Amino acid sequence: MLENNFAFRLKELLEHHKLTLQAVGTALGISRTAVHKWTRGGEIDYDNLRKLADFLKVNWIWLRYGDEALQNIQQPQVVELPMTDLRRRLTAEIMESETRMKLAQEGARIVTWEWNLISDEVTYSPNVEQVYGWPVHHNEDFWKHLPAEDVARMQAMYAETVESGTSCECDFRLTRPDGTLCWISSRATVVRDSAGRSVKMVGISMDNTERQVAQQALRQSEERFRAIFELAWGALAYIDPNGTWQRVNSSLCDMLGYRAEELYATTFQHITHPDDLPLNLQLLQRMLAGETERYEVEKRVRHKNGEYIWVRARTSLQRHDNGEPEHLISVFEDISAERQEHERLQAHIAALEARLAAS
Repeated sequence: MLENNFAFRLKELLEHHKLTLQAVGTALGISRTAVHKWTRGGEIDYDNLRKLADFLKVNWIWLRYGDEALQNIQQPQVVELPMTDLRRRLTAEIMESETRMKLAQEGARIVTWEWNLISDEVTYSPNVEQVYGWPVHHNEDFWKHLPAEDVARMQAMYAETVESGTSCECDFRLTRPDGTLCWISSRATVVRDSAGRSVKMVGISMDNTERQVAQQALRQSEERFRAIFELAWGALAYIDPNGTWQRVNSSLCDMLGYRAEELYATTFQHITHPDDLPLNLQLLQRMLAGETERYEVEKRVRHKNGEYIWVRARTSLQRHDNGEPEHLISVFEDISAERQEHERLQAHIAALEARLAAS
């Protein structure tokens, strides 16, 4: 048997490590017979070759092809090919593509980065200082510019991602040289080696400050609106043009005896007295058709206790930019006492007229 072949090197390693054919087969998830064939000069496929080399802790090229092949790989000879028209065209296309990619990356303020989990080295794209405000050559250059709570949250997230070998994404704050805070959105994924070990994390990050500022302004605006809506003097509601309650304040809930969730599950038509509903719907249709901008109606609505109370409803219409109806804005006033007094006066007048007619 020649000493410069795969079978010989494999038998030498098995003897050196005092490994049985069964032990190797079990480790690789194959039969003892398959390992025996390799020691007799049988062929081995690429996947099993890589697994076997990792198990024996040797270079797979050396194991399969020997010292000379490994030396050729480690000290390759440079072969210069002539610059043909085809190579010139392909080179020009590659350079043009890379230029477009670089311009797109810089225009979108996207930073690409790579973190070697073995050596802890990091590599960032050249535009990192433009986006972050700081150069980043080491992890310490990055973490020291983040708020402590963001550091703790992100490091915990990265640790979990490396452990699971999956992907992650997050938003974090970063302090720029002028002291301002910017928001960065980042996505990353773990790269594994042939043995399944997490060896690298690659990711992209981009400036997300404008979106975060806009969202914060929107949240503040919604909070202010909610406060005004709840503190408004009177019972207030946003109603879909089909009659569904969209938003009600506590004053309206107190007036009608319903919880907000109960009203959201019904419509204003459902609690309006049947005798008063036709006029209400007629006024609504005229407003939806653009004939009027608002209307006012006095009607009876059913309280949760089953009794009807009189209300005065003033309603206007909010439209979308394209002119389509968006929602109704209605203010309700409890006029039950007013109606009772009106009815009492009407009855008193009727009684007086009856007495005059009888005299």
